[in-house]
Amino acid sequence: MSIVNRIRDWDPISTGKIAPKIALTADEGTWVDLQTLTGQFHIVMVFFRALNRDDIDVWLRAFQTQRDTLEQLDTVIVGITTSRTHALSEYRSHLGLNFYLLSDPFGRKSRRFQCSGRIRPVCKNSVVIVEKNGTVAFSKRGKVNPSVVTQFIATLEEKSLKQNVDVNGTFTGIRNPGQRPDEVHSISTNRVIELLSQDESLYRMIDVRTEDEFDAQHTPNTIHIPVDELPHRYREIGQTTHLIFICQAGGRAAAAAEFITSIGGSKIYVVDGGLRTWTGTIITSSKTHGTNSNQ
Repeated sequence: MSIVNRIRDWDPISTGKIAPKIALTADEGTWVDLQTLTGQFHIVMVFFRALNRDDIDVWLRAFQTQRDTLEQLDTVIVGITTSRTHALSEYRSHLGLNFYLLSDPFGRKSRRFQCSGRIRPVCKNSVVIVEKNGTVAFSKRGKVNPSVVTQFIATLEEKSLKQNVDVNGTFTGIRNPGQRPDEVHSISTNRVIELLSQDESLYRMIDVRTEDEFDAQHTPNTIHIPVDELPHRYREIGQTTHLIFICQAGGRAAAAAEFITSIGGSKIYVVDGGLRTWTGTIITSSKTHGTNSNQ
């Protein structure tokens, strides 16, 4: 076999490997980091070569017919190609797809999965499945039948179909394409204290400052996750709704809140003025201030 044919026919990434990190811009401009889904969802990545080709149109529409079933199997689908976001947005709308198409303009991220070449930076028609533990479970070149993908994941789950819902009864995957992020609201200290003090309150407060800042002083009953760790640790919160974010002055809390809404969060709040304007109880570290105190 010639070198050219070997390059053309090379296989996608081997199964059993830890999947490379991949984060790309979706058709509507949303930044999608697939790494944040590890531990909770299987990911089906459909790499496709070009837009507006009859065979690929049919293939992607076939995945759309499997989407609801795959959601019940804790699975997220994304399409990946080298076209720009504006073209992908029109294409997804034309096909009526309800899953994201991600733009990998030079095929660099796709190349990590051996689904794009160096000589011609276009995606090769392929399907890669990354299971919940972050390893590549399925990897095939060509327009794999979506029903085969669904059956594979059902076998992987080794359980009957179930509906994966959060505390409010909605699917906890990536925010659906075309659905606008929920608005982030500013909230006063007094209102926060009122909401958190309610019997069986649905609300949780998350402090997104650094560990040193948190150790020095923080509010009671607060979950601590630094803002730069939130994309990988947000599942520790246990919900993506009824969340109140706080930092020192408000900037980092706003960034954290925007991330949560980008993945489908709702009823998200930022404490106005941050800890600097907090009028409730403050827990002060004895390591830095000698005692615990209320201020």
